Amino acid sequence: MAATIDKIRPDLLTKSDAELERLAAEIAMAQAEKKRLADIKEKEALAAEAGVRVERVVADVKWLHDNDLLPKRVAEGFSRGDGMFSPGMILRAPTAESLVPKAARTAKPDGEKKFRRRKDPKTGEYVPSKAAQKAGVA
Repeated sequence: MAATIDKIRPDLLTKSDAELERLAAEIAMAQAEKKRLADIKEKEALAAEAGVRVERVVADVKWLHDNDLLPKRVAEGFSRGDGMFSPGMILRAPTAESLVPKAARTAKPDGEKKFRRRKDPKTGEYVPSKAAQKAGVA
């Protein structure tokens, strides 16, 4: 439901461009989080059903193993690295939250590296760190 806006709140005109951008980004994040929480709520029934089914599969696999009906390769697949048979550690029921993808972060264009160093606002060049300046490297 889109709301029509006829006039601007006067306090918005006093804010800087950076504050308005931060506010817009914060609102977008809140909308995305509300949508994600609603999706999680929808997936709860599916996750509960999956939990019941996974428990049933684990119990059946244990029964097959206890009665020596499970092939060796399958038993190895449900075993830990030390050889202990534990299908409950291999098969796990999903949670409702794990069924909903997390919000994608804005990715940088291909080939652009992620820099942690500061840029000089005047020249646009990277500023050496204080440690590099002390060491005399910069």
